[in-house]
Amino acid sequence: MEKDMIFRQRKELKKKSHKVVRSHYFLLTFLMIVMAFFGTEFRMAREGLSGDGFRVYFSDTDESSPDQAADESSGGENPGSFLDKGDPVVNPDRVFDELMAGNLQRGDEMASELDEQIAEEGDISKTLGRTRGVLAQVVNSVSSGRLMVRIAQGIRGIVSSDKAAGIVISVISLLVFVLSFIFLKNVYSAVVRRLFLEARVYEKVSFLEGLHFAAVRRWIRASITMFLRYLFSMLWSLTVIGGFIKFFSYFAVPYIVAENPDIRPSEAITLSRRMMDGHKMELFKYYLTMLGWIVLGYVTFGISDLLYGASYRIACCTEFYAKIREDAIARGVEGTENLFDKYLFEKADKITLLETYFDVVDEITLIYEERTVLTGAKKFLSDWFSIWIGSFESKRQYDNQEGRVLAIEAYKQSMDGLAYPQRLNPQRAIKGIKKQGNFSFLRSYTPWTLFLFFIIFSVIGWFWEVALHYMNFGELVNRGTLYGPWIPIYGFGGVFVLILCSRFRKNPVQEFFAAMIVSGILEYFGGWMLETKFHERWWSYDGYFLNIQGRVCAEGLLAFGILCTLVVYLVAPILDFLIMKIKQRVLLIICIALAVIFGIDLAHAAVHPNRAEGAVVKEDSESGY
Repeated sequence: MEKDMIFRQRKELKKKSHKVVRSHYFLLTFLMIVMAFFGTEFRMAREGLSGDGFRVYFSDTDESSPDQAADESSGGENPGSFLDKGDPVVNPDRVFDELMAGNLQRGDEMASELDEQIAEEGDISKTLGRTRGVLAQVVNSVSSGRLMVRIAQGIRGIVSSDKAAGIVISVISLLVFVLSFIFLKNVYSAVVRRLFLEARVYEKVSFLEGLHFAAVRRWIRASITMFLRYLFSMLWSLTVIGGFIKFFSYFAVPYIVAENPDIRPSEAITLSRRMMDGHKMELFKYYLTMLGWIVLGYVTFGISDLLYGASYRIACCTEFYAKIREDAIARGVEGTENLFDKYLFEKADKITLLETYFDVVDEITLIYEERTVLTGAKKFLSDWFSIWIGSFESKRQYDNQEGRVLAIEAYKQSMDGLAYPQRLNPQRAIKGIKKQGNFSFLRSYTPWTLFLFFIIFSVIGWFWEVALHYMNFGELVNRGTLYGPWIPIYGFGGVFVLILCSRFRKNPVQEFFAAMIVSGILEYFGGWMLETKFHERWWSYDGYFLNIQGRVCAEGLLAFGILCTLVVYLVAPILDFLIMKIKQRVLLIICIALAVIFGIDLAHAAVHPNRAEGAVVKEDSESGY
């Protein structure tokens, strides 16, 4: 290829990139949010130049406040501060060092010091104008090392030794860090590239394509390849110039893995070097043309990156890769035989698609001919509220049919050239049409299943509240108005979302906002009723960002929306599939027994509600509940 040919095409590549981002805006923005959460890119100086990713900056919490600096320079006038005892500035690393040394009490004191420092200097919650809230509590607990202290104290209670607890938490922390880095954080870059490659060619891209590596059973191989790339890059970065050059040499590795996760790690890195031969300077100049977006990201503290800039830059890089891949194949570069997923870069012709999905045409006709047609009350309850009235066996058949319809719709999109044709993937040859719809989210639930959901969600809510209180205050408290391990508002919230938002399931965005509204109404009136009846509050969002009379807040609604969406599309279908394996008679006995126990607890609490210390919010409480 003529020198700088790709660089001269940059305007065309950028135009295509803008079109890709606009066409798949919500999907790509979601990917960027997850990328920011993982912190997968922009973690090293050399990656900051690349424009491949971003980091959202909120505040410089690692710097001392002016008052602290004054205390330190004056030798310290506050005898209660670690800063005034000749120690370096307290930070999470020092807290962790104390825990590893077995000094749990000193680590706890340091974490408390950091809690106060974070509250004064600000964090994510400070940016929103609040220092309280569930998100603020979780973030600050992690930032200060408080969460790690609580874990260490729990381990000490088991092993009865501070030193042993320090060793155990060190080993566990190291293991969790290494495994999460290799198999989640580091491989996510390749996962994102796979979705961007599909987005540049196809109109329909499913969130489920993010599990492509798992679908072809090559997640581990892909993770190891990406880790080796990171390791080599890190070692080369020690030479400064070498690290700069090798960054461009290894540019293609995530894209190669995205196309062929089965490729050997050494071959992927070698192939990237060969493909980038003659294109490294082009890529460098190409990045410089996106410098404005990078600067804008820093000026806006990452907000512009989150909303558009980061996804646009990755789209630009994806277009550049598509060009060098085409050039490498044309030049016959050794190793390009591993780049065999041609339909990731171009659409198959109609004849090929029809030959590949020939059975879909017959299945479409067959499924609608054999499809069970509901009528009357059964149809109304199923269509509007996802409630099933009838036998378990008829429900299984109906769910399977709905699952098949959903699968057929996906196959039809591929047959029409709107989505990536999975059957033409050389690593994921799918034979025949999926006949079962066991985990389809388009399903109805029996009253017995919904009752079990209510109990399960209530118990999960209780564990969450107890864990959150323990993380913040170091004490186990029976949260909620009842005495058993359940908080009904969580159960009602999950079940109400399943039945009241049923009509929105085919559109995840609408489902998300509908879940937020239903959860908000339930929480507000639930709080109002408890306050009216008992003149006490079991939770309070006073001081939270965008709260309404302390009963609901924006942060809580966002959390409920996310959790309820997961329940609708993942948790509830799986639980229902498992519950339906239980014999109907046994299931009825279980439900009746749980109903009796719950009813007794409810009746007792109606007269004598749980007022344990920490369960009821005091008027002057700073608990954040």
